[in-house]
Amino acid sequence: MAHPPALAAAILITWKRNGAYALRLVGDLAAEQWTAQPVPGRTLNHPAWVFSHLNIYTPIAAALARGRPFADPVDHPFGQKSEVSPDPRVYEPGPELAAAHRRLHDDAEAALATTTDAILSAPNPVERWRTMHPTVGDMLVTLMVKHESGHLGQISAWRRALGLPRVAM
Repeated sequence: MAHPPALAAAILITWKRNGAYALRLVGDLAAEQWTAQPVPGRTLNHPAWVFSHLNIYTPIAAALARGRPFADPVDHPFGQKSEVSPDPRVYEPGPELAAAHRRLHDDAEAALATTTDAILSAPNPVERWRTMHPTVGDMLVTLMVKHESGHLGQISAWRRALGLPRVAM
């Protein structure tokens, strides 16, 4: 089996760790906790929103790594402009979100493991992202390392605010 390009191999280190960490962060949650707001008067990004959000960007990462087209998520209900809702009916049940996350994460891992330098150096196909992330590789670093890690940190802080124990990274 061929080795992925150096950039893809580096991203994969964090991607694999984040995938397992994400599931540990929500593995002990009761159904009603997925949308809990532990700080009165403040809205935190709870696990239902974070997983719904990450679950739209993970297939984009897979498509980018495969050099395939995808729909720009600019107006997606769980995209960057979305608002967190405390209503659990807005989201899929927690176990379904976690199962989808695992499946999508594994698919993106497989895509990244088989990507090529030509794909990674291709121009970012989303024009609005291109100024900050000119190439597919640049965008994959952001989506698969920075973006996901940031949101997982939000769940970690949310857990502590809810009085739950810390989860090993």
